[in-house]
Amino acid sequence: MSTVARPRTGHRSPSAPAVAAGVAHPARRARALMLGVLIVLSLFAAQLVRLQGLDAASVSAAALGERLQSRTIPAARGSITDVDGDVLAVSVERRRIVADPTLVVDYTRTEQAPDGSRQVVGTGYAAAAQVVSEITGADQADVLRRLVDPLGEQYAVLVPDASPQEWQEIKAANVRGVSSEELMRREYPLGEAAAPLLGWIGSGEMAAGGIELVKDEELTGEPGEALFEIGQDGQRISTGVYEEDPARPGQDLRLTIDADLQWRAYDAVRTRVKEAGALSGYAAVMDVETGQLRALTSYPGFDPSQSTQDAADMRNAAVEDVYEPGSTSKLITAAAALEEGIVEPDTPIEVPVTMSRAGTRFKDAEPHPIEYLTFGGVLAKSSNMGTILYGEKLSDQQIYDWMRRFGIGDRTGLGLPGESAGLVPEPSTWSATTRYTFMFGQGLSGTLLQQMGVFQTIANDGLRVHPSIIAGTVDEEGRYTEEEPVAAQEDERVISEETAQSLTEIMQQVPSTGGTAPLAAVPGYHVAGKTSTASRIDPETGRYDGSVTSSFMGFAPADDPKYVVAVVIQRPTRISEFGGVVAGPVFADLMRYALQQEGIAPASTPPAEFDIEFDPEEPVPGQKGVTLGDLAIKDERTDG
Repeated sequence: MSTVARPRTGHRSPSAPAVAAGVAHPARRARALMLGVLIVLSLFAAQLVRLQGLDAASVSAAALGERLQSRTIPAARGSITDVDGDVLAVSVERRRIVADPTLVVDYTRTEQAPDGSRQVVGTGYAAAAQVVSEITGADQADVLRRLVDPLGEQYAVLVPDASPQEWQEIKAANVRGVSSEELMRREYPLGEAAAPLLGWIGSGEMAAGGIELVKDEELTGEPGEALFEIGQDGQRISTGVYEEDPARPGQDLRLTIDADLQWRAYDAVRTRVKEAGALSGYAAVMDVETGQLRALTSYPGFDPSQSTQDAADMRNAAVEDVYEPGSTSKLITAAAALEEGIVEPDTPIEVPVTMSRAGTRFKDAEPHPIEYLTFGGVLAKSSNMGTILYGEKLSDQQIYDWMRRFGIGDRTGLGLPGESAGLVPEPSTWSATTRYTFMFGQGLSGTLLQQMGVFQTIANDGLRVHPSIIAGTVDEEGRYTEEEPVAAQEDERVISEETAQSLTEIMQQVPSTGGTAPLAAVPGYHVAGKTSTASRIDPETGRYDGSVTSSFMGFAPADDPKYVVAVVIQRPTRISEFGGVVAGPVFADLMRYALQQEGIAPASTPPAEFDIEFDPEEPVPGQKGVTLGDLAIKDERTDG
């Protein structure tokens, strides 16, 4: 029986693989590795389940939130139009070209080569600046500077004001990181001709001056908001989320102004100021019955689109400037004397060569011998001394009260910014000569509109109507709401119809060949008006500086007045200093244009006749041995 030897304990079988001490068995190591991979995969799976299942909504919202951007949609400011709906001020859409420099830096500009391939012609800021410059006309170096030195890390304004068409071209060029912001720019078709009246929109889109400021609340709209998605290149994703709360435009405003007449008035005043070497000038056209202004302008004007100009030059001189009215105030003295029963239209007045009152010697504008004028003649020939002779029969308080009754010293109620009330000192402050100078318009001050109101009152049979300039409003649905016209009330009566008629007949003698302002005549129409040549006060010294304010104001047709026209030229140095010569032609041009535009036919009857002189030797009917010279008001004082 054979015997098999058994291996000794501690010895490996020759067929068993060798495994180094401390090293895991390969099978076990593979199993561990597989287990680790499965654990990692399970973690990924769990996270995927969480993201796509449990947290899908929140994760999606977070991603969308990173892509969403909002922008304000500017509201169009309401338009301002003239009485016929022609635009005087309007907001137009513009674009602000902006960029994210962190995206623009990676921009590559390519062009198609002759072989049809695309070749790179520029990269980064320089390429983007070149595209924007070529399309908008902006200075390329300036656009590049704005990219290199932006307002913020991700915000640069490349072109502050571009047209929508220019933006569409830039957009089509697909410049990485470049976008646009909507904005509104105010445009004024009449430019300087209406700027002082309309005002302007200053920095920060703030209304300044004129109608823009007065009616800012009505004109201002409500901005909207847009919410949209953007991609990595900063451009809007056209198929992405887009929500919009639209802007609501402001209310449109219609004025009583006639655009054609406004421009003509401005051009006429501008031309005359230059011809006369004058400082400035203003003009206005008013409807007699309603007080509605058809034109209100001044020169020099300013460009309303350039809000960086000196504020001192951006003012409405036609309502802000105060000046001594001069001879147009003689109408008030004349009306007071008629109303108080001191004179009749044909009362004879003997006007001396000179006369002395309160230690001061008075004279008329031009030297003359003794003149024998009727009361109407004194007014028509604008005699200072004749005015004093009948005016001194009024008390100081009566003179003051009548000035105030006609509106001198009070704002007109038009409501435009900066309107002055003028200055009418109370009798207690008067010097010894004030009562006399008041009678012919010195020692007090007023505005163009205040003086114009005197003529409107007379033309309207003695009823005063405050001026107005707002015709109505138009809402966003296009519905027009007319402003209620301010009709004259009997309690606004200043003088009687009889007095108004007498003054009208007298003033018809002024713009005639025998009057003081033949250049103010309007061929074919009967015109009633008055000249003025008043001394100017230097605002720095408070003293007369030797220059004058030349004006002419009046109304037509005299027998059925439709319009009042006022023209004032400040400090003329050429042509003449007399109001009839300097301002009269401008008055005639504007009045003729206004009447013909309204379709008012020329007169078919001769103008009213009025005796402006009298024969001192002519007997007084019914009074034997008494002549008109005996009854005349004359200077019987040496002083006083």
